[in-house]
Amino acid sequence: MSNPDPSKMKQDCPEKNECLKMLQLILDGEATSEQKDHFLKNHLEECMPCYKNYHLEVAIRQLLKTKCCQDAPQELVDDIKTKVINNLAR
Repeated sequence: MSNPDPSKMKQDCPEKNECLKMLQLILDGEATSEQKDHFLKNHLEECMPCYKNYHLEVAIRQLLKTKCCQDAPQELVDDIKTKVINNLAR
């Protein structure tokens, strides 16, 4: 993924909910290579909100990996993901 020109990017995403779901699939390693390539190489190059969400989610995950030494209960992980997605979809 290159460093896109912010002045040429959309400032609103009409497919915000679908993009958030795809972002989670990609970062969880559950997206196909075609889905991942299309989203990262095409959509993120054009869409500022999704570009920011992607980099924020990557940073949060990296921080959690370095600070957490035990696995969180799956229920907690799912609850946090749901809350983040709901807040971003507003």
